[in-house]
Amino acid sequence: MNDQDRHNRAVMLQRVKTYWLVGVLQESLHGAEIIDLAMAYRPSAVQNGEKLDAFGYAYGDSFDQPLPLGRSIVDVYDEAGGTLLIMGEPGAGKTTTLLQLVSGLLQRAELDEMQPIPVVFGLASWQEGQPLGSWMVNELSNNYEVPRRLGLKWLKLGVLLPLLDGLDEVEVSRREACAQAINDFRQKRPSLATAVTCRSEDYNRLATDLMLAQAVVLQPLSMDQIDQYLASVGKRLAGLRAALQTDEMLRELAQSPLMLSIMTLAYYRVPEEAALSLKERDMGRTLLFEVYVERMARYREGEKLYAPADTVGWLAWLAQQMYAHNQTLFFLEGVQPTWLTQEQKRPYLHRLRLVIGGLIGGVGLLIGLLGLWVSGWEALLLGVSFGAVAGVGTAVFNILPPFEYINRQKIETTETLSWSWSWALLGAVLGILGGLVGGWLVGWLTRLVGFGDGVPWLLLVPVLFAGLLVTDRALTPNEMKIRTQPGEGIHHSRLNALRVGSIVGVITAVTFTSSWLIASFLQFHIAWNQVWPYFLGTTLYLALISGLRYGGLAVLQHHLLLQMLRQDGIVPTGEAVQFLDYAAERRLLRKVGGGYMFVHALLLDYFRSLYRKSSE
Repeated sequence: MNDQDRHNRAVMLQRVKTYWLVGVLQESLHGAEIIDLAMAYRPSAVQNGEKLDAFGYAYGDSFDQPLPLGRSIVDVYDEAGGTLLIMGEPGAGKTTTLLQLVSGLLQRAELDEMQPIPVVFGLASWQEGQPLGSWMVNELSNNYEVPRRLGLKWLKLGVLLPLLDGLDEVEVSRREACAQAINDFRQKRPSLATAVTCRSEDYNRLATDLMLAQAVVLQPLSMDQIDQYLASVGKRLAGLRAALQTDEMLRELAQSPLMLSIMTLAYYRVPEEAALSLKERDMGRTLLFEVYVERMARYREGEKLYAPADTVGWLAWLAQQMYAHNQTLFFLEGVQPTWLTQEQKRPYLHRLRLVIGGLIGGVGLLIGLLGLWVSGWEALLLGVSFGAVAGVGTAVFNILPPFEYINRQKIETTETLSWSWSWALLGAVLGILGGLVGGWLVGWLTRLVGFGDGVPWLLLVPVLFAGLLVTDRALTPNEMKIRTQPGEGIHHSRLNALRVGSIVGVITAVTFTSSWLIASFLQFHIAWNQVWPYFLGTTLYLALISGLRYGGLAVLQHHLLLQMLRQDGIVPTGEAVQFLDYAAERRLLRKVGGGYMFVHALLLDYFRSLYRKSSE
């Protein structure tokens, strides 16, 4: 393992820790101790051979086999040989249990670099027909900012330990295929450890059992466990403890760790005098979410930045979009043109083309004005012609690089870059050769029409072609960086656009200046006082194109997209991060590194139901 490998490994370990242990597990505890959940083996749920576990149970048995309370999930995972299915009812603590497993496996990976890196993958985004390995590589790129080549390498070498969360969150029509994709992946990599979580009811409906060594089912909380948990949180919850003693419906709901957590927050995060007794209402799960959302949205009303109704409405839209696009973890950079309605897409693309076409056309106009000052009206016509052709071609036909990306329904940020000398050399050679041919052809045409024949086309066109090819091929994403703040993908893209544009501009200017000096030394006549506007224009054009290609276009797309959503009242005005942090402070969202997720999949479902009602 070389230094680069160690660096990438350290970054990934830190990212998993920041996202899942600090961002999710610790936040979900609210200062209380983790409840030791009761578990039971259910060997009949998975495909395995007849063999005995550490307690002498036959894996072929068809009944649940309770485990001693307090046995850690890491021990259970080890006893299963590193392939485990974690089942339970909605809100039973499946994801929290999985993250406890992540914590234990992460400690091993930090102490021993030969141990694989545990990585959580949300299965909701899996698409039918997609091999699980290919999907993982995409998820590593989208959610963990791992370059695809590095992700593929890690997967092949067994550097990663995939932990697949939420088989039940896959669309029902795709769930059976997803289970089969997991089995296909297991058959190809039988030695690769993994764990999967799924709701018991949804898993039982599947015709395909997963090829894993063992399954455990999380059991409901006992009344003693509930009381101990509430006591660990503090005296503030004495009212809730009393209500649970007398209200059977409330007590039944509290057997779910999620519902208990929501009850806790609904009581704890508001003034005592405002805390209504939950037992006064017919508390089904939906009504409990209603109380929770209402109270959290009104938390600290003196510091309220957004109206509660607006907060709920915006989160309902976000929940619908995350569900529609198979996301469990939301990054601000993940807002895409596909999130727009058909009525919004046309003006969005129109504005984007106008902005980019205006930038390109502006370069041509600048060339023309400088040429007018230096060489008269002919230069102005040449410059304006260049700007018009480039601008119109960009805005209407998207014919100039990188503008083939404009019509793509995805914003691709540029956060890390590396340089390839081999591709740079190839691009330079091909660009110069093609440019010489193109320059000769343009020069021949200008001489034929008697217009622009004083321009050194054999110098301008090769530099232009070489610059485009080199910047398009030689720069590639590679090294990983830790990203823990919202919007950092756009911030890095902005910085990279400025860096690449500046570097390309300087190199182009130096190339032209050196060429002119060499030509002067060899006594080739180039009228510098007449051609320098064209040199400057080509330099600015290449700098602009390169900056847009490597981050600038993503920044423009992102800001125009958010502007459209703000104008239509879909997202709040001002900084989007401020609203997301506001929702996270009120425990409606959870901050996970540089992204956000709803505190539970059931809460996302609740907000989706609100969106559907508002759309009816």
